[in-house]
Amino acid sequence: MLITTLGTSHGSHTIPRNNTATLIETEGVSYLVDCGEPVSGTMRRMGKDFGALRALFVTHLHADHVGGLAQLTNMLKHARGEEQTVTWCLPSEGVERIRAYLEALYMAPELRPVTLELRGVDEGLCYEDERLRVTALPAGHMETQGEQYAEMGLPNRGQSFSYIVELEGKRIAFSGDLPRDFRYLGRLVAEPLDLLVMEMTHIRPEEVLPWLGERPVRKLLLTHIWDPWHGPGEDVLREMCFEHLRFPFTIARDGTEIEM
Repeated sequence: MLITTLGTSHGSHTIPRNNTATLIETEGVSYLVDCGEPVSGTMRRMGKDFGALRALFVTHLHADHVGGLAQLTNMLKHARGEEQTVTWCLPSEGVERIRAYLEALYMAPELRPVTLELRGVDEGLCYEDERLRVTALPAGHMETQGEQYAEMGLPNRGQSFSYIVELEGKRIAFSGDLPRDFRYLGRLVAEPLDLLVMEMTHIRPEEVLPWLGERPVRKLLLTHIWDPWHGPGEDVLREMCFEHLRFPFTIARDGTEIEM
């Protein structure tokens, strides 16, 4: 299994980092977690096969996590054709509006060269095939926004998810974006993980790393990196990781590869 961090920035592109997207490749098939732009351009330049893509899992509907979806859908014209089925797993609050968006761009799912399914995600098992099993857990990142939109009479529910991926006998968790407290992260790491892919923008390393160092995690991959930890600040973050963690860690950059 190969995990590649295609984009590792936060809500804004920076000079060294693009928006969040992570690719999982195994036995000739691949899966994406989030599709911040320019995900399809990065995949193309890295020689990744659109014909291998099985599914996408969006943690929440902020632009830096889903902004590359339309062009990614368009790039399925370079996939395998009718025998390929691709599933976009999206927070259920957004499925119909994403469908309308793609239709407005002349990309109705029924007219794609592959079989394209838009699937709503709520808490619980959200995807399973012969290789992969994915469970969604609430991440709590957009609770306040959901309340604000409800007060405005808008349909946004503030859904955000973490994902637990079971593949090749491994348990891998993708945190998505988190609130500063550890309520949701605690549930995510309650059982042993072979790899935790965790954001490092909305939580503070000096708070979370000592706590995380006592949890049953075998390896940590930090992504969605906040500005202070770009450039020279990366060394500061690395020193905090060495101080508090008893297991291996990697601070991801765009293009970082992790073999499992």
